[in-house]
Amino acid sequence: MEQGILLFENARFTVITENLIRCEYSDSQSFLDDETSFAACRRYNGCEYAVRRTDESFELRTEAVRLIYRPNGKGFTAESLYGTLGGSPWHFGDTDEKNLGGTLATLDGVDGYRTVGDGVLSRSGWFVFDDSDGVPIRDGWLMLHAKRRETDLYLFSYGLDYKKALKTLFYVSGRVPLPRKYMLGSWYSRWWAYTAEELLSIVQEYDENDFPLDVMVLDMDWHHHDWKYRDNEECRRHRATYGWGHAGNLGWTGYSWNRNLIPEPRRLIEALHSRGISVTLNDHPHDGIRNHEDCYPSFMEELGLAPQSGVNLEFDAGDRRYMQAFMKSALAPLKADGVDFFWVDWQQDEIKPYLKGTRMRHIPWLNRLYYEYTREDGQRGASFSRWGGLGDQKHPIHFSGDTKSTWECLRFEVEFTAQSSNAGLMYWGHDTGGFFGERNPELYVRWTQFSAFSACLRAHSERSGQLDRRPWKWGEAETAAMRTAYHLRSRFMPYLYSLTSAVYEDGTPMIAPMYFEYPERAEAYENPQQYRLGPAVICAPVTQPCAADGFAGQQVWIPDGVYYDFFTGRAYPAGKHAFACPLAEFPLLVRGGVPVPMQPYTSRMGSAVPHELVIRLYPGETGEFTLYEDDGITEDYRTGRWLKTRLAYRREGDAAVIEIEPDGDGYEGMPQTRTYTLELVGFGKALRLDCKGEAVLDSDIHTVRLGEHPIREKLTAVLR
Repeated sequence: MEQGILLFENARFTVITENLIRCEYSDSQSFLDDETSFAACRRYNGCEYAVRRTDESFELRTEAVRLIYRPNGKGFTAESLYGTLGGSPWHFGDTDEKNLGGTLATLDGVDGYRTVGDGVLSRSGWFVFDDSDGVPIRDGWLMLHAKRRETDLYLFSYGLDYKKALKTLFYVSGRVPLPRKYMLGSWYSRWWAYTAEELLSIVQEYDENDFPLDVMVLDMDWHHHDWKYRDNEECRRHRATYGWGHAGNLGWTGYSWNRNLIPEPRRLIEALHSRGISVTLNDHPHDGIRNHEDCYPSFMEELGLAPQSGVNLEFDAGDRRYMQAFMKSALAPLKADGVDFFWVDWQQDEIKPYLKGTRMRHIPWLNRLYYEYTREDGQRGASFSRWGGLGDQKHPIHFSGDTKSTWECLRFEVEFTAQSSNAGLMYWGHDTGGFFGERNPELYVRWTQFSAFSACLRAHSERSGQLDRRPWKWGEAETAAMRTAYHLRSRFMPYLYSLTSAVYEDGTPMIAPMYFEYPERAEAYENPQQYRLGPAVICAPVTQPCAADGFAGQQVWIPDGVYYDFFTGRAYPAGKHAFACPLAEFPLLVRGGVPVPMQPYTSRMGSAVPHELVIRLYPGETGEFTLYEDDGITEDYRTGRWLKTRLAYRREGDAAVIEIEPDGDGYEGMPQTRTYTLELVGFGKALRLDCKGEAVLDSDIHTVRLGEHPIREKLTAVLR
């Protein structure tokens, strides 16, 4: 028997790490070794453990766990399975009242606060995940009609070491891979029947109005559906006669281009690509490929069936042969047209909750299939879909659903987004401004400011003339405020993208509640209105309207050190602080002493390769940050094709010392030289540079231009 796997009567215990024990019970001693959506790796990590057996009991100890099992013929019960987890007594079936919450599968219809399920993190120091209903996956596919009768538990024990908790989750369930870089950029999305000409004009409008854009979303009007039916040959030929017909529309699912709107799809996508814009299509796959689709003949032939039969096959995501034919016949032609990834907009659990032959819902499986499909050609997988539960972190990024445009919803979404990292969900893409509801320009500005410092800045709305989310259509002051937020997103992209590397390598959330870093501080649990955005930034989006004086209030807790308001430069020491924010500002605080890598504004933040690095720094004693760079699109990062540049700051007497130290093999397309600019804010007197370059004091910002240097060259700048 493998080391770490221990049997005692009808129970099996697996030591996975010192913080994670798997406990199985089966009357027939039939235990599962195949993976599930949750469990990707149960390999013993080599930690120390001790076992004590008697005729009546079994005891297992690791550094973090003490577990006792006394069989009583009833499986696992509170009397038979108990011990110490997280430093506290634990019995099977215990309810954890101190769990810090996790996430939800979707925010569809949400207009304010909602109760969320448990996450992995808890002030109790433990978490139990029940995978007894997990569907086995063998040779890359679901085992249909699998009859699992065993109990299958995972016991996490970590005390207040929340970092260890998430690392343990990712060890057993799989790490969060890097998303494609452009998915962290600016998206335009709207449920609207745009023509090809209109889509291209929108890109031009973004440029003309000085807003960045990286992703164009084509909602369901790209294909035929009943609500946009025209009485012409194109529509008659593609009109559905079979399907679920939600809201009286048989056309939610579709795979044939609506050539009334987009007569030459490939030409449109080529034009978008030439402008640096990636393309995704909305996909409601629940009705499958029906007999009116252009791809129907090839689909039927792939299955060995006669197209002339005209039979409409039920969508069957659990059938391997069906899905292989589906991908080849429906998705491959769209991919050949240039589509970059698919927005899987599955909302049909109420009518079709489970994959046939299983107790698995569609979302986790579809997310896996679409993600893996888009990994072809060496590119990173790309998923955009609702959350499929623990284990689905392996398929970023996630779509939070159709929210209502209310202040209460925005307030909840800020807290919810940070809290979701407790379940390993690191990248939410929200409907900025809300999907439906009243038109509220001020609310849209504040939502945009939040999205600008979240996983992606994605504008989206329902089919409504008044809710077009193009940011220049919301009033002069509102447009200016949103332009500021969009530009900040672009300028901060080197910092934000570096955080994705920490997610992948260390399991450190991009957006984290304050208690993740300060688990022993009571205040860290009392300020859900703010979050850590990496080691250098605290963000507290404004979630209430301005008062009559034109300012909106917000509270921020500073745990330690000194933080600086990015907009005003004002210093804030440790403690609780009140902010009064005009429309274009919100609490965006940067830690003193930590160099923040930035770039000059670019309209294509997700694909531009920065030839100039801007390093912004506020006064502090010492600090460092690692800038991470790769090609942004392939999986070469998994084999070390990246550049990591250590940015360090320290004080030496009256001198400020900044070190720039690159490391790594680099990546395809990496520039060989780079221009460096230092922005030192709040250092007071004029500084003199003790190396080649130019230092200029403008207001309270020292701009230091170090010139162009080989990108692998180590640099040290000393200013006095």
